[in-house]
Amino acid sequence: MDQNFLNLLPEELRNIATDLYDIVLKRSLMRGYENLSEEDKAKMTEIFNSGTEEEKIDFLKTHFSDLQRYIIEETQKLMTELKKDLN
Repeated sequence: MDQNFLNLLPEELRNIATDLYDIVLKRSLMRGYENLSEEDKAKMTEIFNSGTEEEKIDFLKTHFSDLQRYIIEETQKLMTELKKDLN
């Protein structure tokens, strides 16, 4: 999320927006993770537990080519869930 936009929001709203983004990102990463081979799952676990930020980004670029699509789809799902809860 654009940090400049978030800085314009009151702190409480900034925290909510960040929490929503974290939920979408977690769901998206889990979808990508489920599609990995067992070998790549082990590699991802190792990198994300002790790797550098560059290694993490490289892994995601290499193995999560659909991450942007997952993020869009998971955002849409979350919005549908939230709207449903309002009714």
